[in-house]
Amino acid sequence: MTTASNLLADKLASEGERVLAYFRSLTAEDWAKPVYSEGPGWKVRDIFEHLIISEETLTVLYERILREGRGVEEGFDRDQFNDEHTGGLSSLSLGDLGTRYARTRAHTVDFTRPLTDEQLAIRARHPALGDATLEEMLKLMHVHHSMHMRDVKRSL
Repeated sequence: MTTASNLLADKLASEGERVLAYFRSLTAEDWAKPVYSEGPGWKVRDIFEHLIISEETLTVLYERILREGRGVEEGFDRDQFNDEHTGGLSSLSLGDLGTRYARTRAHTVDFTRPLTDEQLAIRARHPALGDATLEEMLKLMHVHHSMHMRDVKRSL
């Protein structure tokens, strides 16, 4: 555990609480409103599912990076991944989605906190960043959630 990993874990924890509180504050009607008209045409619910699915998947990737030192394969298509996986949680209630988000973020925070400076410096291929350090990848997770939440707020 380092100062850097603790700061990053704390930031992920507080940002996760903020994101979850915001989505829990939405009305049932808000969840069905469109946010993006281009591409897959995601609604608010699709974005929240995307945040959960991407974080679950990325945390598995980060664990593999620690074990094996390798990230996603060359040619990984994140748009195709998102198209294939978003909507995969449609059977969950909004309450269950919130619970899953909280559990997923807690797992990410627990993964991040004990990382050493050497582990944070491991480089591998990230689906969006390309070659990056594990620290940069974890920081992007924060930015990714904030960016989508900003888009939801603008659409409502």
